Amino acid sequence: MKQKIKQLCQDIEKEKNIKILFAIENGSRAWRMHSKDSDYDVRFVFVRPIKDYIQINKPKEVINLAFDEDGVPCSVEGSLIDMSGFDIFKYVKMLSSSNPTSIEWLMSDVVYYGEQNKILKKYATESYSKMSLYHHYKSMCRNNYLNYLKSGSLVTYKKYLYAYRGLINAKWVVHKNGLPPIVFSEALNAMRNIIPNSIIEKLFEIIDLKLQGKEKDIIQNISEMDNYIEVFLKDDSEASFEKSHATLNELNEELARIVLN
Repeated sequence: MKQKIKQLCQDIEKEKNIKILFAIENGSRAWRMHSKDSDYDVRFVFVRPIKDYIQINKPKEVINLAFDEDGVPCSVEGSLIDMSGFDIFKYVKMLSSSNPTSIEWLMSDVVYYGEQNKILKKYATESYSKMSLYHHYKSMCRNNYLNYLKSGSLVTYKKYLYAYRGLINAKWVVHKNGLPPIVFSEALNAMRNIIPNSIIEKLFEIIDLKLQGKEKDIIQNISEMDNYIEVFLKDDSEASFEKSHATLNELNEELARIVLN
């Protein structure tokens, strides 16, 4: 599959007249929570020819594509390969605000094409805002919980994993003073002294169910897990960070080098 995705990246470069800097996995396969029928969540960063940026009509900042198992374009629903790419300007702006998605793209160890930029990766790991990252992850937990779990309709194991990934990663930023690992089980094991063990064990049970392809089974709400999320969302007392003093000089210089190269 890696070779097929690499070929798709090369085809996209020709068709869209762009250069893909790197393409990675940023879904359940990167988190090591994929089941046999999980799709491939391919995310990439691209740059356009300089002349495309010097025009009245702004070029598209996002490219979304989907393919079936044979690499034939299809709708996103039911696709095997879901691809989404960000223009370098949009991507670097997200990175400058410590958006977790942009950071995770640089940390993923499943690289399909190209190479993650070392300067951007250095910025991501050394100059991120702890406060911004914490609140981004907390927002991910809140959105998944309110939209899919608290409503009580179509509750699935998968939605619990997504809500708790936001919660665990937010607490990691506070208690571990660093970036949370991409592999979710590593984060869970390291947080046993912070998160109740009953919650940790339940999450491992859910991961096992997901690996068996049962993550979309409709289930009843799990009251203990819901209550823990509720308490987390109402309490911001643990998020007392100093303001980040990172500058954008390094990012601006690398952005100019990439675009003008």
